[in-house]
Amino acid sequence: MKLSEPSSLCSTPATPSETDASYAYTYIKDRLMRGGFPPGARVTEQQVAEDIGASRTPVREALRKLVAEGFLRFKPNVGTFVATWTKAEIVELFDVRVMIESAVAAAAAERISDEQVALLARLQDQIESRGADMSEENLARIWSINRQFHQTIAEASQSARLVSMLGNAIEQPVVQKTFNLYSVDELHRSFLHHRELLEALKFRDVEWARDSMRCHVRAAKHAYVNGLT
Repeated sequence: MKLSEPSSLCSTPATPSETDASYAYTYIKDRLMRGGFPPGARVTEQQVAEDIGASRTPVREALRKLVAEGFLRFKPNVGTFVATWTKAEIVELFDVRVMIESAVAAAAAERISDEQVALLARLQDQIESRGADMSEENLARIWSINRQFHQTIAEASQSARLVSMLGNAIEQPVVQKTFNLYSVDELHRSFLHHRELLEALKFRDVEWARDSMRCHVRAAKHAYVNGLT
């Protein structure tokens, strides 16, 4: 697949190398989050360049950025690998999420629009539409919609700094496995947390939204860690 340069409203259009690096970054990150590159797997410039029809230079730039963000890890004289996580690191990651995402929810409660509240309600209806179907296909479907749900809250916060900080925590591939480690009861609890968070946002109650998100992420942490043992 050859890349085509997207149109831009900027006065100075991106150069082909910049465009290719951005595409390579998005391609690799999306595959990481969907499990296309399993933990510990080596990711080579040549492999990715062939996949997307680009030269190795922009791919090298994309890999460096993903290493800096913690999605990949570089071993000198060996190569670039998908990050693996110890249990202690996973706990720390969720603890960071608790702090940042609860602050995002609080900010969203102050600034969210009626349209965004309505969108969240529709997304949650979609998440719950198949109940506690624990099939791999349905969990992947829930993961995708759940990502939209949390992204909508992040956008509603109108805090670029918080959203940037949250991105590196919530989009780590290890976090995306959470639903696969849930029991039926834990999945239902997650649904209820979303519903309570929706109510807090609807009433623009900052502390309720903060506490609801904190509870939601802490419950996810314990479900995840318990699922590893």
